[in-house]
Amino acid sequence: MEQITIITQYFYPSHAATAQLMTDLAKGLSQKGYQVNIFTETQAKDTTYELSNQAIINRACSPIAASTSILSKIISSIFFLLDALKYVMLLPRTTPLLIASNPPYAGILGTIFKIVCGGKYHFLLQDIFPESAVMSGIIQQNSFSVIFFRKLIYLTYKYADNIIVLSTSMQCFLENKYPELKEKIKVIENWAVEDIISCDKEANYFAQQYNLDKVFTVLYSGNLGRLHDIETIVEAANILKNAPIQFVFIGNGVKTKVLKQAIQSNKLKNILLLPYQPREILHLSLTACDLSLVSLIPGAESIVAPSKLYGMLAAGRGIIAISSANSYIDQLLTNSGCGINTPPNNPQHLANLINELASDSIKVKLMGEKARQVYESKYTFKRALAEYEKLLFGI
Repeated sequence: MEQITIITQYFYPSHAATAQLMTDLAKGLSQKGYQVNIFTETQAKDTTYELSNQAIINRACSPIAASTSILSKIISSIFFLLDALKYVMLLPRTTPLLIASNPPYAGILGTIFKIVCGGKYHFLLQDIFPESAVMSGIIQQNSFSVIFFRKLIYLTYKYADNIIVLSTSMQCFLENKYPELKEKIKVIENWAVEDIISCDKEANYFAQQYNLDKVFTVLYSGNLGRLHDIETIVEAANILKNAPIQFVFIGNGVKTKVLKQAIQSNKLKNILLLPYQPREILHLSLTACDLSLVSLIPGAESIVAPSKLYGMLAAGRGIIAISSANSYIDQLLTNSGCGINTPPNNPQHLANLINELASDSIKVKLMGEKARQVYESKYTFKRALAEYEKLLFGI
């Protein structure tokens, strides 16, 4: 039986996007008959969840839980890497590694495994580091930290058998930066963690629970991180605070405080903030709206690929994206007709667009239908699983 070991800081039962995606991938590969070994920091509260008989989950012992605090994330990642290193060094060199870039420098485990043990590894980039940290304002451009991490990450790229990225924009960025590594860089786009069966909002229990079934609703579901242009959405909500339009945010992240401050300062009753929802009701939470939102700060489209996009496509809801003109998201929405792109840092433009669409139910419905068609034709989990199987096992 062929084996693969997945190293990922986040795994089930974490709600993080990486955790859910890696859980899906591990389950999918194990169901195809592969022996899947997982090493993760995420602790399990119970043992009711089983991937299959072919999956073995190993959980690190970390004395500190990661949070939105940068310091806690760094400390947590160091403990995870030390535990993971001990685990990796005991693996047979014939067992390849798939390493997710959480933490972003986790690929160093693969480099050590290859140099010391002669093994193989594939590095899966959730974002391009340290560029993502510079763009987020966490570290300064041209600082010692950036220089150090760029050299470390380059070693990870150099020794990897494959560098897996999530979008063609990320691929182009890396190919331009490291043309000598071009042949290693492969694109495998993400998927919706639930194959959602679309339903009318009016018949949606989740929508009814929060009184969304009779008001035009705009949904942002997922991480509220540093690379997401949450400020533009909040200001647009402020502009529209007297309109019959409800904004719903489901998720968490460092920019949650931006939302809370705006709600309090501007007395915004048209913003509803909810925590992450369990996977088993995602088909309800993601369809409890008329439009969905995706947002990136300028330039981030080459650094990261928002996983929330695929759930929104699967939900069959039209999408408004806040991203730079001609970004891959802009091209996807424009070419398919499933959504509209609007520039970052322009809340008035966003507010005008939402207000216009709120009065055009036919266009909104058509965008949603096209979104589902795009998902079924390009972004299902079955498609992604086949691409991973081909890359990892040559099938």
